[in-house]
Amino acid sequence: MKLYDAIIKETDEVLCAARRLPERTAWPDPGTSELVMQRDAAFELGGSGKPSVNYTCVTTAALAGGGGVFLLGKDLPELKGDTAFARIVILQTEEISEDDEGHDMIRAMEFVRYHVFPTGYMVRVSSTSFEEQVRVSRDAVKKGISFAAVGADYLTKYRAVKGVLDAKIIFVTEEVAVSALKPNAKKVDDITKTLSHILDGLPTDCGHCSLKKVCDEVEGMREMHMGRKKG
Repeated sequence: MKLYDAIIKETDEVLCAARRLPERTAWPDPGTSELVMQRDAAFELGGSGKPSVNYTCVTTAALAGGGGVFLLGKDLPELKGDTAFARIVILQTEEISEDDEGHDMIRAMEFVRYHVFPTGYMVRVSSTSFEEQVRVSRDAVKKGISFAAVGADYLTKYRAVKGVLDAKIIFVTEEVAVSALKPNAKKVDDITKTLSHILDGLPTDCGHCSLKKVCDEVEGMREMHMGRKKG
């Protein structure tokens, strides 16, 4: 699958200075979201009107950089106040089949996005604005929370998804880079919606389909769509 490859390459250009973080044990995750009150917060990622963005790209090519957790900007222990924030995920997968199994894989990868709950790290995701805001508790900072530990939690859950071969989690707290990444989020969302539309097997008249522009612009999308129609 090459549908997201152009965006992955654009992302890599913006984040070329990101550094790989050392492997850490995953931060404790109780399996449910913890409410972090503002009075208990050390700071917010993407808070106080700071830009924030979140998106996930899938590829069958070796574009996940060997996997792992990466960071551009300051780590959690270094932050003294609210900051811009991005969390970008690049997943290397097996070929996504054009049947129910492929559809289930897409759903499972999306499920992870909303089901990682590090203790003292309250995530709020907006599916309409493509933003992700995080409130980090003072207690978590005192206990040594870091992006390496939070990222390890994400890695564990993504790697548990059937068909995922590798995962790369990139955290960004550098405002210029976060702003530069924001346009990619809408492109990724359009591709994902179109892919889901194709895998749903819905009949399509290309001349009247609202997703035609995406098929025309994204390499491999039209071929997948035509193959699905023939099947």
